[in-house]
Amino acid sequence: MSDTRVLVLIGAGSAVFTRGLLADLITADDLGSWEIRLVDVNEEALRVAARLAGRMVEARGAGNRITVRASADRRTELPGADYVVTCVGVGGRPAWQRDHEVCQEHGVYQPVGDSVMPGGISRLLRTVPVMVDVARDVADLAPDAFFFNYSNPMTANVQAMTRYAGAAPVGLCHGMHHVQRELAAFAGLPFEETSTLYAGINHLTFIYDFRHNGQDAWPGVRARMERELAEPADPADIGAIWENGKAWHNPFSWEIFRRYGAYPAANDRHVLEFFPERWAGGDYYGKKLGVDAFSVPEILQWGEERYQGMRAQAEDDAPLDAASFENSTGEQEQLIAIIRSITFDRRDMFSVNVPNRGSVPELPDEAALEIPAVATARGLRPVSVPDLSAPLTAILARRLTSVELATEAAMTGDRDLVVEAMIADGAVTDPDAAAALTDALLAAQRAHLPQFA
Repeated sequence: MSDTRVLVLIGAGSAVFTRGLLADLITADDLGSWEIRLVDVNEEALRVAARLAGRMVEARGAGNRITVRASADRRTELPGADYVVTCVGVGGRPAWQRDHEVCQEHGVYQPVGDSVMPGGISRLLRTVPVMVDVARDVADLAPDAFFFNYSNPMTANVQAMTRYAGAAPVGLCHGMHHVQRELAAFAGLPFEETSTLYAGINHLTFIYDFRHNGQDAWPGVRARMERELAEPADPADIGAIWENGKAWHNPFSWEIFRRYGAYPAANDRHVLEFFPERWAGGDYYGKKLGVDAFSVPEILQWGEERYQGMRAQAEDDAPLDAASFENSTGEQEQLIAIIRSITFDRRDMFSVNVPNRGSVPELPDEAALEIPAVATARGLRPVSVPDLSAPLTAILARRLTSVELATEAAMTGDRDLVVEAMIADGAVTDPDAAAALTDALLAAQRAHLPQFA
């Protein structure tokens, strides 16, 4: 029996994730030898990712314990997998940008569009069927592999892969982990000495218990929040994409905290999309969502520049960035820690997206919730969260309605269900406007929506 473990990365053309994963595995001597199988249907992006991975392995002299191969056919790579990771983005940045443009043409402004609101629904329609097909292959060819998903919309993808493919994916997102780290810094506390209890759906997870060495840490958080929000806002803090540690950077999230006693992850940029009725016309504290508040073109440009930088490194047109091997805080950070906890049965705690199955008693069993889980040698074991308050549970239940409608529409190609999902989402409540926006998005993304032909 080989001591080398096999990790299949589907969507490896997302070179940012691939680079981070390779960097962490290269520097993780305790995790032993790996065969990394990169898979992507975009052969050009796959070639870039594979060349970059090869340069990284060579630069650190890790070829004796890490090998990399690449293929456009996932079915040839899945057999024998110990770990399967998906980070698929159907249509990539161009499709994301088109969602943004079409929504604005119809008067809908949003800062992200990867989970909810019309842009998130559009992404769901083109992504869910693809993820279900991937999950069916995983269940068929690598049934014993630990299966992790990073693809958005996370909630819909995990629910659909579980329901329609009979797979057992675990959704991972670094948002919850980062927000706990930010809360600790906000309160002036060492992150390692803090702990949280929380429950929600991806990008709307309510941290309702925050402690420092076992003691309630909310009073210190609340005192700084009140002090900072009592001062006039600096316009530069409102709607900035990158977190800066100031209360005025997330005024709506702090409003929720004041009202419900729980802080929502993952901060305003994501959270406000779950309350679209509050931002009529995209107006957000004097700015416009997706334009000068959490600019979508800015984040798309940032992603493109990062990709082109890594492409230059892959093609030997630029030196390999030594900073790539430093301790990472990227999306893959939690994955490496989970692999370590599984490998050595450390039983460390992580935030995961998995079917509810009673963890939050008042929410549907099949709903994919973001909750704590313990990583053991036998997999991830969710922790029960029975004390999430009734008001917060009601907010989550409402948000799950649109996800359910849109997922069914994606799998059946039912245009009328898409319209109903749009209305239930809350960003567009007029039926005629919802129908017009639905038809515009279906037309714009036609190449990725064969089920609606």
